[in-house]
Amino acid sequence: MQDIRWSTFWFFVFEILLFLILSNIYSIEKALIVCLFLMSCSLILHVFWIYKLSKWLNNPSLSNLPHGTGIWQHIFTKHYQIHKESKKSKKNLVSTLDQFTKAAEALMDGVVALNESNEIIWSNKRSQIMLNLNSKKDTGQPINYIFRNTDLISYLEKGNFEESIKIHLDASNTKIIEIKIVRFGEKQKVLIAKDISQAIKIESDRKEFISNVSHELRTPLTVISGFIETLEDILKIKGKEHKDILKMMGDQAYNMSKLIDDLLLLSNVESSLFQNRSEKIVINKMISKIKKSILILDSKNHIIKYQIDQNLKIYGSKKEIESAFTNLITNAIRYTNKNGSISISWRLINGLPIFEVRDNGNGIEKKHINKITERFYRVDADRSRNSGGTGLGLSIVKNIIKQHNGELKISSDIGKGSSFKLVFNKESIFN
Repeated sequence: MQDIRWSTFWFFVFEILLFLILSNIYSIEKALIVCLFLMSCSLILHVFWIYKLSKWLNNPSLSNLPHGTGIWQHIFTKHYQIHKESKKSKKNLVSTLDQFTKAAEALMDGVVALNESNEIIWSNKRSQIMLNLNSKKDTGQPINYIFRNTDLISYLEKGNFEESIKIHLDASNTKIIEIKIVRFGEKQKVLIAKDISQAIKIESDRKEFISNVSHELRTPLTVISGFIETLEDILKIKGKEHKDILKMMGDQAYNMSKLIDDLLLLSNVESSLFQNRSEKIVINKMISKIKKSILILDSKNHIIKYQIDQNLKIYGSKKEIESAFTNLITNAIRYTNKNGSISISWRLINGLPIFEVRDNGNGIEKKHINKITERFYRVDADRSRNSGGTGLGLSIVKNIIKQHNGELKISSDIGKGSSFKLVFNKESIFN
């Protein structure tokens, strides 16, 4: 730009000097004619190089770039450098894009790039197989027109992509994919589809195995427990040592029986064997029933307070909800010190039905809170076994509330106590 300005400046300086010289030698008219002629030649020359530049821009190539003269030589040199850099950048971009495409094609998951209107920008081969897409015909089409599924349509319309969704591709439910959408750029999205059929089958087989083993163990344990009770009655043992041995055997058999019952319940909940989760549950009556049963268990003289909304009722599985409530209450009784305080509430908070059990026990360290809902996880293994816990209670509770589209929330402070909340969704309420 600086060169153009200087060239223009010196051209006009030359024109003015030439005009002054010629007007002194000849006349003003002749000086003007010569100056206008030179300006016309200069203009024609510029028009010529503009034409050459325009022609080259229609088919840019480094081999046929004009050389130019004067300032145009500088302009064409600049164009040469820019075109060379552009060609190099384009080559690098193509190479990077090619590497990305190859990497995406190598993924075991299906990947589909979508624009703000959910139209397909690009898809890899895996996604084309999973979602029955055609890379040529379907590019530019809305994905919900090509892959017609009510769950996917609802997922896209809601626009809440924090959670993934599971989609069954066949009537027999043997082919299942998990779909997750991630936002990128300004308004673009990436749809990631993962085949989880095998993982679901393995999990189902595991649950079935646990259920079968639990059933097989229950019968011999029942027999063993029966024989221990019979021995106590028949032998009329008077020695304290022998009585302790028989009592220990009976306690262990009872604990094993409880563990098997919990394993069966957990397996049934996870497998959704309790299909009917639309029973009308009067929670007030359910808690009254639980209240009577826990009076027998509570040997530590706890102060238990109830705050129950008499009119708040929900849909769900009676058996599962009762099991979840009982588990939380008995946990509080087990782990709260003698004469400790336990409060049990059932109420509506921010439009959501919430069951809460709060105690003033020892509390739970933060490092344990995310793990205590895992199977057989114990904060204090010895204390848990001595108190009769199987290590499955909170895992059962978590799965039950999950099957009811709710959430288990746990909070605790060391030395102050813990709070366990079962948060149900507002759709579960009935009048």
